[in-house]
Amino acid sequence: MILLRLILIAVLTHMAFVSARMTASLYALANDASTFTVGVILALFSLVPMLISVRAGRWIDAVGPRRPTLIGTLLILGGVLLPAMFSYAAADLAPLLVGASLIGTGTTINLLSIQQVIGERADPARRAATFSWFALGVSVSGFTGPVLSGLIIDNFGHRASFGAQVLVALLALGLLWSSRGLMPSRHGNMKPPRPFQPMEFFRHTELRHILIATALISMSWDLQSFVIPVHGNAVGLSASEIGFVLGSFALATFVIRLAMQWLSRHVTEWQVLTYTMFCAALAFTLFPIYSSLTPLMAAAFLLGLGLGAAQPNIMSLVHSRSPEGRVGEVLGARATIIHSSQVVLPLVFGAFGSVLGAAAMFWMMAFLVGSGGVGALFWRKHKVNP
Repeated sequence: MILLRLILIAVLTHMAFVSARMTASLYALANDASTFTVGVILALFSLVPMLISVRAGRWIDAVGPRRPTLIGTLLILGGVLLPAMFSYAAADLAPLLVGASLIGTGTTINLLSIQQVIGERADPARRAATFSWFALGVSVSGFTGPVLSGLIIDNFGHRASFGAQVLVALLALGLLWSSRGLMPSRHGNMKPPRPFQPMEFFRHTELRHILIATALISMSWDLQSFVIPVHGNAVGLSASEIGFVLGSFALATFVIRLAMQWLSRHVTEWQVLTYTMFCAALAFTLFPIYSSLTPLMAAAFLLGLGLGAAQPNIMSLVHSRSPEGRVGEVLGARATIIHSSQVVLPLVFGAFGSVLGAAAMFWMMAFLVGSGGVGALFWRKHKVNP
């Protein structure tokens, strides 16, 4: 029962996050913002999380997930309230910029807390399968968020979409409050062990490979979330159609994560991650070829089949390979890499997208993630699970 409640809180949290990212992008574009400005807005969803993730992981290790999850949900609520209350005409970019920072920070704290609890409670032999249930919930929110937001934007406007996200955040807050007695809490007044430094993680061979795979997969995920709305807008897709393309990606992540219950019994985590990177490379190669809805949805679905398999297996590897008592900190290091990508890449895509074009961005990412797949083959981690 507690696992179901945790997954539902994660679903609502992630729904507000993905909906806000899409709505903020389209809201700015609808008001003639440049691609670079959109990149700045999306980068702010990850700037503060990039700076605080490791410290947040240590904090969660010390005090338990109850208080951090409550604070994270309140930050999300404040972040979606601002652009719902203040129009672009009245306040320009300010509500989007501040809201993006609050939403990104709150979502990071929430997901780190929930991931830690799930990993602690899972049977080590079934940890990848357990995380696949968590990832399935995130896939549901990843599908419903963009699709519903696109429909609301087309029919009622961008601020109405933010208003719907306020309701989602309130639902998450109510569920969290009713479940607070089930969330672990610690006093946090014991002296913590010496913190690991970032380079210590990279000196640990398998952790280094895990973090490199995390970076490549995060870059792939960021590219699709940034360039698909921009590419869709450029080829004339409506907000609803762009939502369906993003929703097709999320639907594929749901399908592959559902299959993880079976796959985890037959293949290793590293075999799945190798497949992930090769599948993403193929999808990125196909994206620029198409400009109509159906083939773009098909390419997005293929990309989702690849990237969707990554998270449960990376989370399983993190929990099984982390130093004892440092899971939250390693999760924080992983989150720092993810958010660094989410800060830097939208700025790079925004700055160079108008010069190189979306096709060059897609093909460059195909080369990088394909190279990661080749590297994974040489890491020789493909051992049969005991």
